[in-house]
Amino acid sequence: MQESSKSEARERVLTAAERLFGERGYNAVSLRDIAAEVGIKHTSLYHHVPKGKEELYIEVTERRMERYQSGLQTTILLAGSLWLAQLHAAARWLLAQPPMHFGRMMQSDMQAISPEAAERLRIVVYRALLSPLESVLTNALAEQSPSKQRVSILAGMFLSLIEGISNLPDHFIRGSRDELLNVMIDLFVNGIKPQK
Repeated sequence: MQESSKSEARERVLTAAERLFGERGYNAVSLRDIAAEVGIKHTSLYHHVPKGKEELYIEVTERRMERYQSGLQTTILLAGSLWLAQLHAAARWLLAQPPMHFGRMMQSDMQAISPEAAERLRIVVYRALLSPLESVLTNALAEQSPSKQRVSILAGMFLSLIEGISNLPDHFIRGSRDELLNVMIDLFVNGIKPQK
Protein backbone atom coordinates (compact mmCIF):
# COMPACT_ATOMS: atom_id res chain seq x y z
CA MET A 1 0.00 0.00 0.00
CA GLN A 2 1.36 3.42 -0.91
CA GLU A 3 2.19 5.87 1.87
CA SER A 4 -0.56 8.33 0.84
CA SER A 5 -3.13 5.52 0.76
CA LYS A 6 -2.02 4.41 4.23
CA SER A 7 -2.37 7.92 5.62
CA GLU A 8 -5.77 8.38 3.94
CA ALA A 9 -6.97 5.07 5.41
CA ARG A 10 -5.63 6.05 8.83
CA GLU A 11 -7.38 9.42 8.59
CA ARG A 12 -10.68 7.67 7.79
CA VAL A 13 -10.20 5.45 10.85
CA LEU A 14 -9.42 8.43 13.10
CA THR A 15 -12.36 10.45 11.79
CA ALA A 16 -14.81 7.58 12.26
CA ALA A 17 -13.45 6.76 15.72
CA GLU A 18 -13.62 10.38 16.84
CA ARG A 19 -17.22 10.70 15.71
CA LEU A 20 -18.35 7.41 17.25
CA PHE A 21 -16.53 7.91 20.56
CA GLY A 22 -17.87 11.47 20.69
CA GLU A 23 -21.46 10.39 20.08
CA ARG A 24 -21.58 7.17 22.11
CA GLY A 25 -18.66 7.15 24.51
CA TYR A 26 -15.80 4.72 24.99
CA ASN A 27 -17.80 1.82 26.43
CA ALA A 28 -20.48 1.86 23.75
CA VAL A 29 -18.08 1.70 20.78
CA SER A 30 -16.23 -1.40 19.67
CA LEU A 31 -13.43 -1.76 17.16
CA ARG A 32 -15.96 -3.64 15.02
CA ASP A 33 -18.20 -0.54 15.03
CA ILE A 34 -15.33 1.64 13.86
CA ALA A 35 -14.25 -0.88 11.22
CA ALA A 36 -17.83 -1.14 9.92
CA GLU A 37 -18.05 2.65 9.71
CA VAL A 38 -14.86 2.75 7.64
CA GLY A 39 -15.72 -0.35 5.61
CA ILE A 40 -12.82 -2.57 6.64
CA LYS A 41 -12.35 -5.73 8.73
CA HIS A 42 -11.91 -4.99 12.41
CA THR A 43 -8.59 -6.86 12.44
CA SER A 44 -7.31 -4.33 9.89
CA LEU A 45 -7.60 -1.60 12.52
CA TYR A 46 -4.57 -3.05 14.28
CA HIS A 47 -2.43 -1.90 11.35
CA HIS A 48 -3.37 1.66 12.30
CA VAL A 49 -3.54 1.27 16.10
CA PRO A 50 -1.50 -1.77 17.18
CA LYS A 51 -2.42 -1.34 20.87
CA GLY A 52 -6.15 -1.34 20.16
CA LYS A 53 -9.17 0.58 21.32
CA GLU A 54 -7.64 2.52 24.23
CA GLU A 55 -4.80 3.78 22.05
CA LEU A 56 -7.32 4.88 19.42
CA TYR A 57 -9.49 6.63 22.02
CA ILE A 58 -6.50 8.50 23.43
CA GLU A 59 -5.32 9.58 20.00
CA VAL A 60 -8.67 10.88 18.79
CA THR A 61 -9.39 12.63 22.11
CA GLU A 62 -5.99 14.36 22.01
CA ARG A 63 -6.59 15.32 18.40
CA ARG A 64 -10.00 16.78 19.21
CA MET A 65 -8.63 18.68 22.20
CA GLU A 66 -5.79 20.14 20.09
CA ARG A 67 -8.43 21.59 17.75
CA TYR A 68 -10.45 22.85 20.71
CA GLN A 69 -7.43 24.48 22.32
CA SER A 70 -6.43 26.21 19.10
CA GLY A 71 -10.00 27.31 18.34
CA LEU A 72 -10.75 28.55 21.84
CA GLN A 73 -7.47 30.44 22.22
CA THR A 74 -7.89 32.06 18.81
CA THR A 75 -11.49 33.01 19.60
CA ILE A 76 -10.49 34.61 22.90
CA LEU A 77 -7.61 36.47 21.25
CA LEU A 78 -9.83 37.81 18.44
CA ALA A 79 -12.47 38.98 20.94
CA GLY A 80 -10.27 41.86 22.08
CA SER A 81 -9.00 42.79 25.52
CA LEU A 82 -12.28 43.05 27.46
CA TRP A 83 -12.86 39.93 29.55
CA LEU A 84 -16.66 40.02 29.12
CA ALA A 85 -16.32 40.06 25.32
CA GLN A 86 -13.83 37.19 25.62
CA LEU A 87 -16.26 35.24 27.81
CA HIS A 88 -19.12 35.75 25.34
CA ALA A 89 -16.92 34.79 22.39
CA ALA A 90 -15.64 31.68 24.17
CA ALA A 91 -19.19 30.63 25.07
CA ARG A 92 -20.44 31.06 21.51
CA TRP A 93 -17.46 29.16 20.10
CA LEU A 94 -17.91 26.29 22.55
CA LEU A 95 -21.64 26.11 21.83
CA ALA A 96 -20.93 25.92 18.08
CA GLN A 97 -18.81 22.77 18.53
CA PRO A 98 -20.24 19.24 18.50
CA PRO A 99 -21.45 18.27 22.00
CA MET A 100 -18.51 17.35 24.21
CA HIS A 101 -20.30 15.14 26.76
CA PHE A 102 -17.70 15.85 29.44
CA GLY A 103 -19.91 14.43 32.16
CA ARG A 104 -19.98 11.06 30.41
CA MET A 105 -16.32 11.35 29.56
CA MET A 106 -15.29 11.93 33.18
CA GLN A 107 -17.75 9.53 34.83
CA SER A 108 -17.69 6.66 32.34
CA ASP A 109 -15.03 6.87 29.64
CA MET A 110 -12.16 7.80 31.96
CA GLN A 111 -13.13 4.97 34.32
CA ALA A 112 -12.90 2.45 31.47
CA ILE A 113 -9.34 3.26 30.42
CA SER A 114 -6.10 2.81 32.34
CA PRO A 115 -5.39 5.29 35.15
CA GLU A 116 -2.30 6.51 33.27
CA ALA A 117 -4.32 7.18 30.11
CA ALA A 118 -7.07 8.90 32.10
CA GLU A 119 -4.55 11.21 33.78
CA ARG A 120 -2.94 11.98 30.43
CA LEU A 121 -6.32 12.95 28.95
CA ARG A 122 -7.31 14.92 32.05
CA ILE A 123 -4.23 17.10 31.50
CA VAL A 124 -5.00 17.46 27.78
CA VAL A 125 -8.60 18.51 28.49
CA TYR A 126 -7.44 20.95 31.16
CA ARG A 127 -4.96 22.62 28.80
CA ALA A 128 -7.44 22.73 25.92
CA LEU A 129 -10.52 24.07 27.67
CA LEU A 130 -10.10 25.02 31.29
CA SER A 131 -6.78 26.84 31.04
CA PRO A 132 -7.98 29.35 28.39
CA LEU A 133 -11.15 30.00 30.41
CA GLU A 134 -9.12 30.40 33.59
CA SER A 135 -7.09 33.14 31.90
CA VAL A 136 -10.25 35.07 31.03
CA LEU A 137 -11.68 34.62 34.53
CA THR A 138 -8.40 35.60 36.20
CA ASN A 139 -8.56 38.90 34.30
CA ALA A 140 -12.23 39.32 35.22
CA LEU A 141 -11.50 38.82 38.91
CA ALA A 142 -8.14 40.63 39.02
CA GLU A 143 -9.28 43.13 41.66
CA GLN A 144 -10.34 40.29 43.96
CA SER A 145 -7.04 38.36 43.68
CA PRO A 146 -8.86 35.00 43.56
CA SER A 147 -7.14 31.75 44.43
CA LYS A 148 -6.19 29.45 41.57
CA GLN A 149 -8.64 26.90 42.97
CA ARG A 150 -11.53 29.38 42.82
CA VAL A 151 -10.70 30.31 39.23
CA SER A 152 -10.49 26.60 38.28
CA ILE A 153 -13.86 25.91 39.88
CA LEU A 154 -15.44 28.85 38.04
CA ALA A 155 -13.95 27.73 34.71
CA GLY A 156 -15.34 24.22 35.25
CA MET A 157 -18.75 25.60 36.18
CA PHE A 158 -18.77 27.82 33.08
CA LEU A 159 -17.88 24.88 30.86
CA SER A 160 -20.60 22.76 32.51
CA LEU A 161 -23.21 25.46 31.90
CA ILE A 162 -22.24 25.62 28.21
CA GLU A 163 -22.46 21.84 27.95
CA GLY A 164 -25.88 21.95 29.59
CA ILE A 165 -27.15 24.37 26.95
CA SER A 166 -25.54 22.30 24.20
CA ASN A 167 -27.28 19.13 25.39
CA LEU A 168 -30.76 20.66 25.61
CA PRO A 169 -33.17 19.36 22.97
CA ASP A 170 -34.47 22.16 20.73
CA HIS A 171 -38.06 21.75 21.93
CA PHE A 172 -37.01 22.70 25.50
CA ILE A 173 -35.59 26.05 24.42
CA ARG A 174 -37.78 29.14 24.38
CA GLY A 175 -36.23 31.65 22.03
CA SER A 176 -32.79 30.76 20.72
CA ARG A 177 -29.69 29.11 22.15
CA ASP A 178 -27.98 32.47 21.75
CA GLU A 179 -30.58 34.14 24.01
CA LEU A 180 -30.19 31.32 26.52
CA LEU A 181 -26.43 31.76 26.36
CA ASN A 182 -26.76 35.49 27.12
CA VAL A 183 -28.98 34.76 30.14
CA MET A 184 -26.50 32.14 31.36
CA ILE A 185 -23.54 34.50 31.04
CA ASP A 186 -25.45 37.30 32.78
CA LEU A 187 -26.30 34.93 35.64
CA PHE A 188 -22.72 33.66 35.78
CA VAL A 189 -21.26 37.17 35.83
CA ASN A 190 -23.85 39.08 37.89
CA GLY A 191 -25.49 36.40 40.00
CA ILE A 192 -29.16 36.11 40.80
CA LYS A 193 -29.47 39.22 43.00
CA PRO A 194 -31.78 41.92 41.60
CA GLN A 195 -29.92 44.55 39.59
CA LYS A 196 -30.03 48.07 41.08
